[in-house]
Amino acid sequence: MPLVLKPDLTIPQKEDTRARPVRWLCIGCGHEWRGKRIPRYCRQCGVVGGYAPVEVELVGSRSDDVDELEPGVVVAEWSSVLPVGLPLGRTMLLRGRPGAGKSRVSYRLATQIGRAMIFGIEMGKTLSLDSALKAGANVDDVLWYEDLEGLEELELVDPDAVVIDSIQKLKYARRKIVDDLMTWARQNSRNVILVSQLSADGKSRYGEDDDFDADMTVDISPGRTDRGPCKRIHGLEDAPTRCRNGCAHASVAKSRVCPLLALDLPIVAGY
Repeated sequence: MPLVLKPDLTIPQKEDTRARPVRWLCIGCGHEWRGKRIPRYCRQCGVVGGYAPVEVELVGSRSDDVDELEPGVVVAEWSSVLPVGLPLGRTMLLRGRPGAGKSRVSYRLATQIGRAMIFGIEMGKTLSLDSALKAGANVDDVLWYEDLEGLEELELVDPDAVVIDSIQKLKYARRKIVDDLMTWARQNSRNVILVSQLSADGKSRYGEDDDFDADMTVDISPGRTDRGPCKRIHGLEDAPTRCRNGCAHASVAKSRVCPLLALDLPIVAGY
C-alpha cells in the first residue's frame, strides 16, 4: 500500500504560477517532476499528493525591481543632450585630436558637477590649471594631480567627479585603472570623465576598449580653424551651420544615457 499523506499538497494543474517560477518536488523523497501535468502521487516513492511547488529564485530582475538612473547635476551648456545631467555613477569619454579642446571641455564639465579631482598627467598641474582658467572653469573646489599616486586619496577626498587627462598616459595600468574608476563611480554615485587622444586615422591611440566601455563617448573637434568658424551639424539640423565663437564642437558618438546629437561647448572664458 502506498503511503497516503494528508492534506493533499499538490496545487491544481490550472493554477497560475507564471508570476513565480517553481519546481515540483516530492516532499517525501525529493524527486523532481518535470512533466507538464502534475501526477497525483510521486512516481518514485508513491506518496499521494506529494509533489509541492518550490519557488525558484531567479538571477534576473523584474522591471519594477531594477533601479532607475540617478539624475546628475544639470550643466546648462550640456542640457540639449543631458537635460538631467550626466547620470550619477556613469562615465564619459571625450576623445579628439591634439588641440581640439577636449581637456578644456573636461575641466569645465567636471568643475560644474562639483568637487573635482583632476589628473593632468599629460600637461602637469601648472599647465592644466592654466588651461582650466582660460576655459572658464570654476577651479575653487579642485585638487590637481600630475601622477597616479593621487588615486590613493580617492576615498579620502570623495570627489563628485574625477578627470583623467589622458588615459594614454596611464600606459600599462590603463585597463585596471579605468575599470577601478568605473566601479568606484557606480558604487558611489559619482562621475568619471576620461580624455583620449585620437590618432591621425581617427582611432584612439593604443586601442579603443576603454572607449566602448564608457557610458558616453563624445568626439571633440575644433569649432574654428585659421580660416574662420567651422560648419558642422548641430542638434537635429539637416545641414551644417557655423560653430559658435569660443567653442569646441562635440558630437555624441556613442551613448547609453542620451541621444546621439551634436552641440557646441564653450572652451574660452566669457563664452
